[in-house]
Amino acid sequence: MTGRLSWALAAAVALGSAGASAEDIQETRYSAPTGLQLTVGLGFQAGAGYVYKNSTRLDQSIGDVKLADAANGAVPVLVELGYRVTPNWFVGAYGSYSYIITKESPLTCPSGWDCSASQLRFGPHIQYHFSPEASFDPFVGVGFGMVILSNKNSGTILVPTPQGDVSGKLELDSQTRGPEFVNVTVGGKWRLGHSLSFGPYLTGTYASYTARSGTTTTTLPAPLPSGTTPLPYADDGPYGLIMLGVRASWNI
Repeated sequence: MTGRLSWALAAAVALGSAGASAEDIQETRYSAPTGLQLTVGLGFQAGAGYVYKNSTRLDQSIGDVKLADAANGAVPVLVELGYRVTPNWFVGAYGSYSYIITKESPLTCPSGWDCSASQLRFGPHIQYHFSPEASFDPFVGVGFGMVILSNKNSGTILVPTPQGDVSGKLELDSQTRGPEFVNVTVGGKWRLGHSLSFGPYLTGTYASYTARSGTTTTTLPAPLPSGTTPLPYADDGPYGLIMLGVRASWNI
C-alpha cells in the first residue's frame, strides 16, 4: 500500500512539473516582444482641401487650386521604424511616399499634357497597443511631421505676340511643402508568429502647404525669346488626408 501511494505521489509530481514546463514554454512563446520594430504598409489615399490659394493657375487665371482639382487619389507606401519600449508602447518615426494619380484639369493638368506628382511625409510617431499578448492586437498612434509635394507638368501653350498667337512649350517644376500638424492612426495586427504581425490601418491627417518654390520655363520657336521664371507667391493651402491600407511588422 505504501509503495502504491509513493508511486502515485511521484506520478502527480511528474505530471505537475510537466504541466508547469508546458505553461512556461507557452508563456515564453507567446509573450509580446520588445525591442526594434520595422513596419511596411501599402494603401490608398484621398484628401480634401487646398494645394494653394490666390495664385496663378495653369489656365493663367488667379484663384485657388484644390486637391480635388489636381488628383484622383494616391497610393502611399509606408515605412515605420522604432522601438517597442514595453509590449504596449512603441516610439519611433514614420515615412511615406505617395504616388499621386494626377487628374486632367485646365487648372492643373490640361488635356494632352504630361503631369506627374508625388508626396513625401515623415516625422516622429508613438503608438499604444491594447492587447500585445493576444492573437489580435488593436492599437492607436499619434504623430506629426513635414510634407513635401513635388509636381512636374509640361505641355503645349499658345503665347500671344504682336504677330499673333505662337505655339510654345511650357514646363512647370514645383515643390510645395509644409507642416503636418497631426496624424492619428488606428489599426490592428494579427500575430503570425513571434516576430511577424499583419493587419489593417486607417490614418487621418491635418496639414497645410505653407511654402512653394519652383520654376516655369517657356520655350518658343526662334527668334522669339524663351525664358525661365520663378513661381509666383501663393497663400497657404490647408488640407486633410485619409489613408486606408494594410501593414506588416517585424520585431528585429
